[in-house]
Amino acid sequence: MGLGATTVKHVLLLLNFVFSVLGLALIAFGIFFLISAAENAVSIGENVAGGLIIALGVVILIIAIFGCLAAIHEAPVRLLIYVGAVVLLILAQLMFLGMSSHGTKDGISGSINEGFDRLWESERNQTGALGYYESWLQCCGVNSSEDYWIIHHGIPSSCCPENKCMDTPSRVFKTGCKVAFVKYLDDKLLVFKIVCWLLVIGEAVGAVFGWLLYSSVKNQSRRNNAVWM
Repeated sequence: MGLGATTVKHVLLLLNFVFSVLGLALIAFGIFFLISAAENAVSIGENVAGGLIIALGVVILIIAIFGCLAAIHEAPVRLLIYVGAVVLLILAQLMFLGMSSHGTKDGISGSINEGFDRLWESERNQTGALGYYESWLQCCGVNSSEDYWIIHHGIPSSCCPENKCMDTPSRVFKTGCKVAFVKYLDDKLLVFKIVCWLLVIGEAVGAVFGWLLYSSVKNQSRRNNAVWM
């Protein structure tokens, strides 16, 4: 192998090491997502998202390890499989990025709407069902504080800073809890989006270097009139 091929091999190994680290980071983030989702009962979409993030991290880790082994052994067939797997992985991540961008407005939002509808029904029967979310997210009602006026309920103390309204309308949180919860999910998914975009860019480079190493090994084998696997 020439110096160029050796450099390509080393770069490919380095890239796959970085992919392994980012894959582990995604697994850790997915676990955090599931743990934090267990603290509220509004949306099952959080559990689904957490599971998908963990699964994606595991797949990235497996492909990265496979890529390292293929590069170390300079096995053409394995390198070709690696390149194909990385291309499919990039497509899958782009799909996940699209889902995360629109999930809280489309897919996840369905369970969010249902969850807050259930909570509001409970609130109508017994004041305090929304209290946890109002204090946590600094919001009031499902859509706004006007929800309470519609059902002729007084504004609960959880709708105000430090649970003290002091009969002052200006102290009441203006944002509805549904909107606040969607923003909370969007903020959580921002980390996933950043890591995913870094991976997509890096994997595109990795696929190119994998193909270059595959071509180099194949050409070297032909020159040596060897049988390659």
